[in-house]
Amino acid sequence: MKRSITKVALCLTLLLTCGTGMAHAEEQGIMHEQRKVNYNGSNFILDLIRVDLKDPTIQIKAAAANHEVGTVQDFTSMMSDNDAAVGINGTFFDAFTEDIEYRTPYGIVMNNNDLFYGGDKETSITVSTDKEASVQRLAIGSNVQAGRFGSRLNGVDVYHGDQARSAWMFTKDYGDVADEPGIKIVIGQDQKVVSVSEEAVLIPSGGRVLLLSTDYSLEQVSKQVKAGDKFSMSQTVTNLDTKQTSPLERYQMAIGAGPKLLTGGQVDIDFERDRFNDPLVTSQANVRSFAGVDGDGKLVVGTISYSTIEQMANVLVQVGMTDAINLDGGASSALYYKGKVLRKPGRLLSNVLIVQQADKPLVQLSVNGHLAENKTGYIEDGMTMVPFRVLLNRMNADYVWNPDDSSLHITRGKLKVDLKLGNDWAEVNGQSVTMDTVPQIVNGRIYVPLRFVAEALGAQVKWDDTLYRASVTLDEGK
Repeated sequence: MKRSITKVALCLTLLLTCGTGMAHAEEQGIMHEQRKVNYNGSNFILDLIRVDLKDPTIQIKAAAANHEVGTVQDFTSMMSDNDAAVGINGTFFDAFTEDIEYRTPYGIVMNNNDLFYGGDKETSITVSTDKEASVQRLAIGSNVQAGRFGSRLNGVDVYHGDQARSAWMFTKDYGDVADEPGIKIVIGQDQKVVSVSEEAVLIPSGGRVLLLSTDYSLEQVSKQVKAGDKFSMSQTVTNLDTKQTSPLERYQMAIGAGPKLLTGGQVDIDFERDRFNDPLVTSQANVRSFAGVDGDGKLVVGTISYSTIEQMANVLVQVGMTDAINLDGGASSALYYKGKVLRKPGRLLSNVLIVQQADKPLVQLSVNGHLAENKTGYIEDGMTMVPFRVLLNRMNADYVWNPDDSSLHITRGKLKVDLKLGNDWAEVNGQSVTMDTVPQIVNGRIYVPLRFVAEALGAQVKWDDTLYRASVTLDEGK
């Protein structure tokens, strides 16, 4: 993936009032600093990377090694596999079990449609879909129930391969057919089970398919799930301090680690609250990693030379951070910046926090107030393009893709739109209309011009220039 687009270079003057160091100004909202800060007579060396979350080319994600909980992977390979521009080690994990093939993470590792692990380390660095970073104590819930069968849900419209005791959910956003190995439970638009099978199945319009891993047997599942049984799914995030529960779709990313270091620009260390009692964390000095927010609202990740938790927290106040948590440290400390490993870990890692940077601005899509999770469009030559399935499924439109002539035929009520790849014209209710851009394939996915298609199907489109969010409102009378 390319990681740069032409922009006017931004000249920055960094006032190093708290210490000495060198800053590297970068385009597109990512800046790397090397800092030397004095606290209580001791000098500490920091590598800091500040990320402007409002930059529309940027996405923040949590990533598990090999896309599978419990495995470990070389840090550099994790950066390459995830097209990372920036990366840092994430939550703690079991690095010392005799079985080196399984290393359990201890904290939350999740994206809003891809729950790698729920974890028991509640203090988390989060990024919301409103592009705001924060530190919160969280509890994650992602579960499904079909008949008498219940399971934790690994992800929606993503699939990382067959994994023990896993469950994946596919909608029409994923495709027309679910043919992955395992048990397929087809759920209709009325949220009732249609069938249970090991064979490939069609994903129903308005419904979904629940895929169970191959370690479940058809005989076993069929005893618990039958046609006509009710289906339910719950994906929530609860803030343990405010007790407020929100839909998972409001969180772009979360990684749980700790302990908390800063709140509102003040040192806020409470080992008992954050459930840490290991001297390696609570009292001993070590190389450490951290993540948090600065006074400008930027996401900040970085590493610091040998320090205690208390020393690190006070140093981070000096470099302008307001809220922060400790990440896994010691031999796990790792930091990557645009092709260069700034801190090489001493072991294979379980999970990371990464920053991806696209070659064009990315667009969030909202239909009738509901975000399309991590399904994003992009802007090219001033035109907003979105995946056709993601848009049309949420507009409750019917569509047929004809691979023979690369044409897309859409109907919604009495409205009809016909498009063709590479053509700058379309037919709207039988009338030929010229479009400002053409439908195209990017990374195997078909993208269509958002405003043209939405408005042709009777919807209105509003644009949020701060969030780069296109909001589609349906006129149900059409």
